[in-house]
Amino acid sequence: MDELLLRIRTQIEQSGGWIGFDEFMHQALYCPQLGYYCGAGEPFPSQKSLTDGDFVTAPMLGPWLAKAIWSWAQPLRQALCQTGGKAVALHIREFGGGRGDLAAALRAAAPAGEITLEMIEPSADLRQRQQQLTADSQQIQWLTGPKAGFSGLVLANEVLDAMPVKCFEWAGEDHVLEWGVSLDPGFREASAQEPGLIWASRAAGPMLKQAVMERQIAAKQRGLPWDRGYRGEWAPWTGPWLHSLFDSMDCGAVLLLDYGFSRTELDQPGRSDGSLCAHWRHQRIDARDALLMRIGQQDLTAHVDFTQIAVEARTAGFQVCGFVSQGRFLLNCGILQMLEPMLLTMTQAPQRAQLLQQLQMLVEESGMGELFKVLLLTKGLEDKVLSSLKVPAFAEGDRLSSIFPA
Repeated sequence: MDELLLRIRTQIEQSGGWIGFDEFMHQALYCPQLGYYCGAGEPFPSQKSLTDGDFVTAPMLGPWLAKAIWSWAQPLRQALCQTGGKAVALHIREFGGGRGDLAAALRAAAPAGEITLEMIEPSADLRQRQQQLTADSQQIQWLTGPKAGFSGLVLANEVLDAMPVKCFEWAGEDHVLEWGVSLDPGFREASAQEPGLIWASRAAGPMLKQAVMERQIAAKQRGLPWDRGYRGEWAPWTGPWLHSLFDSMDCGAVLLLDYGFSRTELDQPGRSDGSLCAHWRHQRIDARDALLMRIGQQDLTAHVDFTQIAVEARTAGFQVCGFVSQGRFLLNCGILQMLEPMLLTMTQAPQRAQLLQQLQMLVEESGMGELFKVLLLTKGLEDKVLSSLKVPAFAEGDRLSSIFPA
């Protein structure tokens, strides 16, 4: 039997025959050496072809995101990095850097000596890939966890969606179920192809029940009541992560970039089966039973509830300062003005066409421009600096007023 499957089955047996989906998801993605992000899976394409792997992230689609972030971050650098009247290196801490594309592009966008990078990467396999992509760097430090006393810019691109989630079902009135994973009694010889795992529910615990009831009541007050059997996800790990992030920072800004919705968009009758899915070979897999297959070989993810993130960030102590789509962030940062001089340096038509196509994917609503959002959090910054970070990047198209419950 596959070692990861054996561990999960043993955990289920030792837990009385049932574990929450968040526990299953944590093991499937992050079990050391066996989980999807820890060496067992092939999430990211190779440098040669974006058709490899299971999915593509924004930093893989050219230098655009890094250029926009570096341009946007200049007021922060001026405020935090003044020595003798001269701005010095801006410290950037990135969580979950994937292949290392964003770090490499930021180094290319920033003049020498104006940036230092700290990569928080618990996966030894991904650390190795990042180090290979940035092999010539003397300005990147790799850590398995953040150190306290940080001042600068924190980046987390597609980190929140990979945090384990609990799966719930509103069963009417004040009844909430939590869906988890049990062993199928009909399987005698479980294998990687037939793991012998099934979905099973039980009454939700106090924290999950409270979170679901608050969402259900809010949806009803908006005139979009849930039908009995409404399903969704709740992320129990984001709050503790945001608290630890706040505690590790002295001063600075945080950009959270991910796909998801505010709760007014997320908790609607048309989304009555939640957003939990898998990604495998560039295919989105929604069938619930298929999510319990290919353990450690496929990505598991759910859309981010940005209302939950914003509320938890405020509770942790952050100021929540802006919320826009990724496409609007790039456009507000002047990405189109950066395009023309780049095209002038390219002599080959296919190269120019590829660059334009990548930018189009990042900004268009039909691509990643609308589904992906950018949330700005800050700590300890003066009003003048805050204003410079919010305008223009978070001015036009700002959705902050819709992110919190009514």
